[in-house]
Amino acid sequence: MGLEVVVKDVLARGKGEAARISQEGTDEANAIIAGAENTASQLLEEKRAQTAEQIERRKNREISSANLEVKRAILNAKKELLDRVYDEAIEMLASLPESEREGIINKMLESQTDSTRVFSNKNDESIVKRISRLEYGGTIRCSGGIMLENEDGTVIHDLTFDTLLKSVREQSLKQLLEILNV
Repeated sequence: MGLEVVVKDVLARGKGEAARISQEGTDEANAIIAGAENTASQLLEEKRAQTAEQIERRKNREISSANLEVKRAILNAKKELLDRVYDEAIEMLASLPESEREGIINKMLESQTDSTRVFSNKNDESIVKRISRLEYGGTIRCSGGIMLENEDGTVIHDLTFDTLLKSVREQSLKQLLEILNV
């Protein structure tokens, strides 16, 4: 009986030790699982936050891009409007009655005293020849007005409607853009 008691005692201690080790393993496994779940939860939250940030950045880029596209379209429309106004102004000047064109050309001739030759478009040739004392240099391609040249041809005064209107347009472009809220 002595050996049986020792065996039972060893078996009982072995079972107790096995239960303790098993419990420690279960506790450690549960701790590892809890830690892994906590880490996974943190990673999931980080990924959600990163994804939300990426979505917000992409949304902002798309909105900015769309805004730029709208601004570009508005600027193009305003430029087309300015070009159309310029073209209509040229057409209006070119189609002025002869008496008005004569008055304008006469003022242009009075403003320039150092010229010896005058050029005009075909429509204004007869007016220029009739009212000017200067040598008629020939016809030029323009919508109206005159071009003046000195004796040696080095100084040319371009007083054509095209050039004058272009100059006014360039000088007042900033003001026009402010009016159009560009």
